[in-house]
Amino acid sequence: MNSVTRLLALDIGNRRTGVAFAEVKAGFVMALDTLRHASEESLLDQVGSLVKQRGITELIIGLPRLPQGGEGSQAGKIRMLAAQLETELSLKVTLVDERYTSMTREKGIDPDAQAACALLSVVLDQRKREEEKIQ
Repeated sequence: MNSVTRLLALDIGNRRTGVAFAEVKAGFVMALDTLRHASEESLLDQVGSLVKQRGITELIIGLPRLPQGGEGSQAGKIRMLAAQLETELSLKVTLVDERYTSMTREKGIDPDAQAACALLSVVLDQRKREEEKIQ
Protein backbone atom coordinates (compact mmCIF):
# COMPACT_ATOMS: atom_id res chain seq x y z
CA MET A 1 0.00 0.00 0.00
CA ASN A 2 1.20 3.51 -0.84
CA SER A 3 1.95 5.54 2.29
CA VAL A 4 2.52 8.82 0.44
CA THR A 5 -0.31 11.30 0.88
CA ARG A 6 -1.34 12.78 -2.45
CA LEU A 7 -3.97 15.49 -2.43
CA LEU A 8 -6.12 16.76 -5.26
CA ALA A 9 -7.86 20.10 -4.74
CA LEU A 10 -10.94 21.15 -6.68
CA ASP A 11 -12.40 24.63 -7.00
CA ILE A 12 -15.69 23.54 -8.57
CA GLY A 13 -17.60 25.86 -10.86
CA ASN A 14 -20.61 25.37 -13.10
CA ARG A 15 -18.55 24.79 -16.25
CA ARG A 16 -14.93 25.03 -15.13
CA THR A 17 -13.14 23.42 -12.20
CA GLY A 18 -9.72 24.50 -11.04
CA VAL A 19 -7.42 21.63 -10.08
CA ALA A 20 -4.23 21.44 -8.03
CA PHE A 21 -2.07 18.56 -6.84
CA ALA A 22 0.15 18.17 -3.79
CA GLU A 23 2.37 15.43 -2.52
CA VAL A 24 2.48 16.10 1.20
CA LYS A 25 5.88 14.57 1.94
CA ALA A 26 7.53 16.59 -0.83
CA GLY A 27 5.65 19.69 0.31
CA PHE A 28 4.85 21.14 -3.08
CA VAL A 29 1.64 22.37 -4.70
CA MET A 30 1.21 22.23 -8.46
CA ALA A 31 -1.57 23.66 -10.60
CA LEU A 32 -3.07 21.24 -13.11
CA ASP A 33 -5.15 21.97 -16.19
CA THR A 34 -8.58 23.37 -15.45
CA LEU A 35 -11.35 20.88 -16.16
CA ARG A 36 -14.11 21.94 -18.52
CA HIS A 37 -17.42 20.16 -18.13
CA ALA A 38 -20.98 20.51 -19.36
CA SER A 39 -22.47 18.24 -16.71
CA GLU A 40 -21.83 16.87 -13.23
CA GLU A 41 -21.34 13.44 -14.79
CA SER A 42 -18.56 14.78 -17.00
CA LEU A 43 -16.89 16.39 -13.98
CA LEU A 44 -17.13 13.17 -11.94
CA ASP A 45 -15.58 11.17 -14.80
CA GLN A 46 -12.69 13.60 -15.23
CA VAL A 47 -11.97 13.72 -11.49
CA GLY A 48 -12.08 9.92 -11.33
CA SER A 49 -9.48 9.73 -14.11
CA LEU A 50 -7.19 12.20 -12.35
CA VAL A 51 -7.49 10.30 -9.08
CA LYS A 52 -6.38 7.09 -10.77
CA GLN A 53 -3.58 8.72 -12.81
CA ARG A 54 -2.05 10.53 -9.83
CA GLY A 55 -2.64 7.98 -7.07
CA ILE A 56 -4.71 10.45 -5.07
CA THR A 57 -5.40 9.57 -1.42
CA GLU A 58 -7.62 12.55 -0.49
CA LEU A 59 -9.75 15.17 -2.22
CA ILE A 60 -9.86 18.78 -1.01
CA ILE A 61 -12.91 20.67 -2.25
CA GLY A 62 -13.65 24.36 -1.86
CA LEU A 63 -16.94 25.08 -0.08
CA PRO A 64 -18.44 28.42 -1.13
CA ARG A 65 -19.84 30.14 1.94
CA LEU A 66 -21.68 33.41 2.14
CA PRO A 67 -19.73 36.36 3.61
CA GLN A 68 -21.49 35.92 6.96
CA GLY A 69 -20.51 32.23 7.07
CA GLY A 70 -23.82 30.67 6.09
CA GLU A 71 -24.36 28.43 3.12
CA GLY A 72 -26.34 29.19 -0.01
CA SER A 73 -27.59 26.94 -2.79
CA GLN A 74 -24.13 26.60 -4.37
CA ALA A 75 -22.70 25.18 -1.12
CA GLY A 76 -25.47 22.58 -1.03
CA LYS A 77 -24.63 21.56 -4.59
CA ILE A 78 -20.93 21.25 -3.70
CA ARG A 79 -21.75 19.15 -0.62
CA MET A 80 -23.79 16.75 -2.77
CA LEU A 81 -20.99 16.47 -5.35
CA ALA A 82 -18.42 15.91 -2.59
CA ALA A 83 -20.52 13.09 -1.09
CA GLN A 84 -20.89 11.52 -4.52
CA LEU A 85 -17.14 11.68 -5.17
CA GLU A 86 -16.39 10.25 -1.73
CA THR A 87 -18.72 7.30 -2.35
CA GLU A 88 -17.80 6.62 -5.99
CA LEU A 89 -14.03 6.95 -5.50
CA SER A 90 -13.81 5.54 -1.96
CA LEU A 91 -11.69 8.52 -0.93
CA LYS A 92 -11.64 10.87 2.00
CA VAL A 93 -13.07 14.25 0.98
CA THR A 94 -12.31 17.38 2.98
CA LEU A 95 -14.34 20.54 2.44
CA VAL A 96 -12.48 23.82 2.92
CA ASP A 97 -14.13 27.19 3.44
CA GLU A 98 -13.21 29.20 0.34
CA ARG A 99 -13.35 32.46 2.28
CA TYR A 100 -9.92 31.59 3.71
CA THR A 101 -8.34 31.33 0.29
CA SER A 102 -8.47 34.94 -0.81
CA MET A 103 -5.55 35.72 -3.04
CA THR A 104 -4.23 38.13 -5.56
CA ARG A 105 -4.58 37.09 -9.16
CA GLU A 106 -1.30 36.44 -10.92
CA LYS A 107 -1.18 37.55 -14.51
CA GLY A 108 -0.93 34.74 -17.04
CA ILE A 109 -2.01 32.01 -14.62
CA ASP A 110 -5.44 30.39 -14.84
CA PRO A 111 -7.54 31.86 -11.99
CA ASP A 112 -9.36 28.55 -11.46
CA ALA A 113 -6.07 26.72 -10.98
CA GLN A 114 -4.86 29.51 -8.66
CA ALA A 115 -7.96 29.04 -6.50
CA ALA A 116 -7.34 25.27 -6.27
CA CYS A 117 -3.69 25.92 -5.31
CA ALA A 118 -4.86 28.32 -2.60
CA LEU A 119 -7.17 25.63 -1.18
CA LEU A 120 -4.29 23.17 -0.99
CA SER A 121 -1.97 25.71 0.58
CA VAL A 122 -4.52 26.43 3.33
CA VAL A 123 -4.90 22.73 4.11
CA LEU A 124 -1.16 22.04 4.10
CA ASP A 125 -0.50 25.04 6.36
CA GLN A 126 -3.24 23.99 8.81
CA ARG A 127 -1.95 20.44 8.98
CA LYS A 128 1.63 21.58 9.47
CA ARG A 129 0.58 23.81 12.39
CA GLU A 130 -1.40 20.93 13.93
CA GLU A 131 1.62 18.63 13.59
CA GLU A 132 3.87 21.18 15.26
CA LYS A 133 1.45 21.46 18.20
CA ILE A 134 1.59 17.70 18.72
CA GLN A 135 5.40 17.64 18.76
